[in-house]
Amino acid sequence: MEQKTDGRRVKMTKLLLKESLIDLMKEKSIHQVSIKEICQGADINRSTFYRHYNTQYELYDDIIEDIAVDIENIYKVCAEKGFNTVVFLTHIFEYIEKHREKFLVILSDKASVSIGEAYTRITARFINRDNMSELGTYIVQFISAGMTSILWTWLNKENRRPAKDVATLFHTIMMHGLRRAIDFSATNSKKE
Repeated sequence: MEQKTDGRRVKMTKLLLKESLIDLMKEKSIHQVSIKEICQGADINRSTFYRHYNTQYELYDDIIEDIAVDIENIYKVCAEKGFNTVVFLTHIFEYIEKHREKFLVILSDKASVSIGEAYTRITARFINRDNMSELGTYIVQFISAGMTSILWTWLNKENRRPAKDVATLFHTIMMHGLRRAIDFSATNSKKE
């Protein structure tokens, strides 16, 4: 029983630290955030921070890893249920919209690593290609950069289109190219 309680305590501590870092990064770059500020925001001792992380960058990487795991879990559920790519992307965009504040920080220039790099890692994991060719790497970076740009624009709008519309647009771009995506967006802009 005590081990279960300790596990919950560790999980809660890490969650508080992550939330504190994201809150601080709304105002300043991760390079300007101190461990002391993170701990004050989380109401946690510095020694507790150092039990889990060495730097604010490790904490940030853990946030990115959480996102990757969540996306992998969404993929597994969608694959088990036989959902198509548009439904999968819709679930991803709904997840991102649900965590909008976190993603706005991560997508901003306040992050330690360009989100393009982070999404490239996530996308490569999703594609599951360990020995990807150089050209395959370019494709992953193209998809990641495109998704990053779409997300940034979409999340910054107060009256956003539904996640399904954006997911369908992204899928159309990936699978059918820009000409078809432009036709899709022209047809759907009449609904606005």
